[in-house]
Amino acid sequence: MGRVLPLDDSAYGRSSWAQGVCASVRVVRIREKREPRGLLAGVLRLRAAMQACFDRCDPDVAAVLGGCLCGDRERLDERGLGDVFAACGVAHMMAVSGAHLAVIGSVVAAVLEKTAMGPQVRLGTQSLILGCYVLVCGAPVSALRAWAMTTASGVGSVVGRRTHATSSASVVALSMVLSTPTVAARLGFCLSVVSVVGLSLLCPHAAYLLRTLVPAPLLSRRLDYATRRQILGVYDAAVGSWAATIVCQLVTLPFVASAFGRLSLLAPLANMVAMPLVQAVMALGMAAACLGATPIAIPVLSVCSVPCHLLLRWLRLLAGVPLCTVRVSSDSAVVSFASLAIATAWLLWWPRISRRQMLQVMTALLVAYALWFARARYLAPARLVVLDVGQGDAILIQDGAHALLVDTGPDASVAAALQRQHVVHLDAVLLTHLHDDHYGGIDDLVGVVGCDAVLVARGVREAMADDLRQACHDLCTREVVELSYGDVVHVGGYVLKMVWPHDVVDGDENAESIELLLERDGGEGRFSALLTGDAERDETRACVACGDVGDIDVLKVGHHGSEVSLDDATARVLSPEVSIASAGEGNSYGHPTKECREVLAQVDSHFYCTIDVGDVEVRPCPKGLLVRTERVASAA
Repeated sequence: MGRVLPLDDSAYGRSSWAQGVCASVRVVRIREKREPRGLLAGVLRLRAAMQACFDRCDPDVAAVLGGCLCGDRERLDERGLGDVFAACGVAHMMAVSGAHLAVIGSVVAAVLEKTAMGPQVRLGTQSLILGCYVLVCGAPVSALRAWAMTTASGVGSVVGRRTHATSSASVVALSMVLSTPTVAARLGFCLSVVSVVGLSLLCPHAAYLLRTLVPAPLLSRRLDYATRRQILGVYDAAVGSWAATIVCQLVTLPFVASAFGRLSLLAPLANMVAMPLVQAVMALGMAAACLGATPIAIPVLSVCSVPCHLLLRWLRLLAGVPLCTVRVSSDSAVVSFASLAIATAWLLWWPRISRRQMLQVMTALLVAYALWFARARYLAPARLVVLDVGQGDAILIQDGAHALLVDTGPDASVAAALQRQHVVHLDAVLLTHLHDDHYGGIDDLVGVVGCDAVLVARGVREAMADDLRQACHDLCTREVVELSYGDVVHVGGYVLKMVWPHDVVDGDENAESIELLLERDGGEGRFSALLTGDAERDETRACVACGDVGDIDVLKVGHHGSEVSLDDATARVLSPEVSIASAGEGNSYGHPTKECREVLAQVDSHFYCTIDVGDVEVRPCPKGLLVRTERVASAA
């Protein structure tokens, strides 16, 4: 039994409606269970047998094999690998598509050529094997498109017709849309078709650019002909792989920007190394799956672990590079127009470019990037910024080469906020407590900024869920550090002292949220602030009663400006010149509340909320405080 719920008017709801989904069903009670029968039962058993074979090796290797060969992303996400692949722009390698069918199809074709079968029988057998494999992987539309194109190409070869990728992709895509119109709204289908068409049209041009920039090596005549051919073959393969990656990234940018809002700048470099490793993993993994439960499968899996671990080490290395991933505009119309304009201009113009011109352009771009990076990484002004991350908290404290992020907001909006503030490295991320509106965005920082450590209150580390612990490891590759009452953290000229909680906590309650007293007494002037997380009036009152906190300049209002965030007596003691609340537009809690605003108004504190003005930046200066906001609050 279930309860039917209509789709809401969100991006997900509209996308689901376009794919033919008219509602969602919430299961209320299960009255009967039935095992699958027929073809579905056989497919599920085969899929389970493959995964059971992969489970005989390292969990990370098993997760990668399951993603490569079965299209199973669940284990990748459980192991925290999905974010690493996405940050490096190689997530497509973990979704069964044309590239996977090309590898498996070439292996099947090589085996069938050793048999006495005729061309027609070989084609039919290869198509049947690949079709069964697509079913085992759950029949994703990108794999169905690739299977149909492979079959059509094979039929054309048998009957003596010349194959043409663009025509084949267009015919197959049109046939699929006519048979199932809702397939046109599926992201995998769009990416698959656009990639094939883009490769057939633009890949020769991209390869021309790369060959101009990196000419083929000059080989000694002392080398024999076969050796020279092998070296040049490796060069051609590398150029082709890199050109294909660049083209796919360009033509799929509108869809990626609209769906995910981010782009990997290191995708070409990541793919160049990852592609041969993935191909090796696929070939060895498929061999192990065919051997099944036999003892021979174990040494095959052991060999397979080598390229798999090399792949993961390479991707984790790149994911730790600042600006590996950048946030891009989600306005698909603008991005689509720009991409189409660039591709059309290039096809029509096709300029002749010299290596010298390319080197000059690249040098200028690298110098500009180096200057920007040096300023962002080492010359940042001393400031405190309450970031606009919706209904959540994220506070940046920065001074020169040092930066600390207090909480990471509820989702990926924190990554966009840090890039908006030109932050490329964090000394640490401090999580005040374990509510998802304060830590939900931590996994989205992987590949966006470098980070040295994650800090929590004493006792919280053991209470962390496995997925959060894995996200922390992916971000900084170090064990989470615990802070106790009275501990001090230095961020450039800033000194942050933990003034709450006093005891060991598990971080599940607002009352267990870390409160930090921030102070600075440098050349720019004295500056003090209290960062309260989700702590409320009882906890802040206790900090004041202990003498840990007195008159301050800036108050980050507790619990998003709730009714119980602050009382009159505590507000008079703190007497903040500036008070800042972080809350999301249209939140159901009414944050920040009228009661909170009135308490702060009684002590003549200037109040700002991210709902009204976006990011709020406070800089110390000799004559007081300089407050900057992302936008001006509306008159309403």
